[in-house]
Amino acid sequence: MLSAALLGGSDGVGSATDRLSGALGGLSGGADGPCTARSESIGVEDASRLGFSANDVVSAISGARSATLSWAKGGSTIVTVSAGAPVAARFVRFTRSAVESTAGGDGPPEDPADLREAGCPGGAPLLEIDVPLRFSTDDGAFADSFPVTLRAARRDAVAYIHVIHPSRIQGSYRITEIGPAEVDDVRLVLFGTIRRSIITGKLQGLAPGNPNGTGEGLDTHGRRLDVAEF
Repeated sequence: MLSAALLGGSDGVGSATDRLSGALGGLSGGADGPCTARSESIGVEDASRLGFSANDVVSAISGARSATLSWAKGGSTIVTVSAGAPVAARFVRFTRSAVESTAGGDGPPEDPADLREAGCPGGAPLLEIDVPLRFSTDDGAFADSFPVTLRAARRDAVAYIHVIHPSRIQGSYRITEIGPAEVDDVRLVLFGTIRRSIITGKLQGLAPGNPNGTGEGLDTHGRRLDVAEF
């Protein structure tokens, strides 16, 4: 089932806080509340300031990993995830935003723990590693390969989030939770972690909101559709 590792960086998989139950923002560079993410491109073979390279991380979590995937509508299958060779890498560090620094009268704290206490969920530095990710299920629902960004705060654990357009799914999975006319507007979101030989994750659908805000059907913010968990 879904690991707590996906909900925060405390056990070294990065800073994906509780994006699983909320928005997708903050997972790339830029400001995130009081946080500002600053990234520096590095070679995939170069040791980062964390003491390891993108190659080191992918070597530690490479190879096919499998787990039981439970469908929200009932039933289960085996899901297999496999990360390919790294394509690009970035060292990411977080600082307090300029607005927050000015308001507080202090510069950015140096200690990542201080950043977290200041409301910066991604206080710990990490590596972002672009890789192809193979994602397949034994029942044929998925037989796909996605370009994803792995986020690693240590060499043997990563987290990732990927948005999937339903029309590009290579397997047999089709969205049936909403009307056919709305399917093209839905996006599937794959949240996952790989820690040594263990994989965990969740699939959710994001359906569009009701632009009129009438309270009928979907609300103006849309809704999430639980699809599967592993």
